[in-house]
Amino acid sequence: MFKHIMVPVDLHLPPEVKKATEVAAQLASWQAAKVTVVSVTGTQLGDVNLSKDAIEQKLKDCASEIAEQSGAPVATRNIHSVDVAAEVDGDLTRAAEDIGADLIVVGTHAPRITDYIFSSHAGYLAKHASMSVFVVR
Repeated sequence: MFKHIMVPVDLHLPPEVKKATEVAAQLASWQAAKVTVVSVTGTQLGDVNLSKDAIEQKLKDCASEIAEQSGAPVATRNIHSVDVAAEVDGDLTRAAEDIGADLIVVGTHAPRITDYIFSSHAGYLAKHASMSVFVVR
């Protein structure tokens, strides 16, 4: 049914990301699908946790965990953004198209007051992506 699953991740790894990666691993295993872990990062002065090497390592760690759980091939992709907050939704939507994903598995949080004014990232993907979106809460 699904051949290529994209999993957007926040490299600060909130619990929603962990749950989404577990769901993606299960789906990849059941569907014999490949997985691509995608992150959108920007440069924040003094944030050593998001240096180029740290980003690559965190993505590799996430990919290894999914590969171990699913037995599926897992690739990584980091998208550098000048303004992550403003560009992340469009960047993720374009990335899904570029890699040929037919499913996006994305974690989300319980609705907050700001979500009634501004769409969450998962909500944006569900509304705008051309492929199926599985939102994990």
